[in-house]
Amino acid sequence: MTHVEPKQAPLALADQEDIELAAGQTLFREGELGDRAYVIRSGRLEISRRIGSAEVVIAVEGPGTILGEMALIDDQPRSATVRAMEPSRLTVVPKEVFQRHLTRTDPVIRMVLERFTSIIRSISAENVRLILGIR
Repeated sequence: MTHVEPKQAPLALADQEDIELAAGQTLFREGELGDRAYVIRSGRLEISRRIGSAEVVIAVEGPGTILGEMALIDDQPRSATVRAMEPSRLTVVPKEVFQRHLTRTDPVIRMVLERFTSIIRSISAENVRLILGIR
């Protein structure tokens, strides 16, 4: 989950698609394969992780934030579940569009993004375990 200024968000997509979520609606679930990212245009969404039977909210995000990008960077399943807390509008960034931008990025920067994604996944899982007191 990375915050981007709305003017920097991928709005110039020829096939831009916006979606709307009702309060309580799930955008995606932890463990699912990712085929797109999303930029929040309006509303607030909660990001949660599951450890055993417990679900822990790890963040709340609002307009200008991109969600789901980690699964597109490292080709791993979604690391969290994202649910709308209120009516929300998001712009869809298809995997092909995201990958096209990523392949144009300097190879060193791509390596850094992949490394950061790995670190974020590890820290997020450890934080949930610490919150729940699980070793």
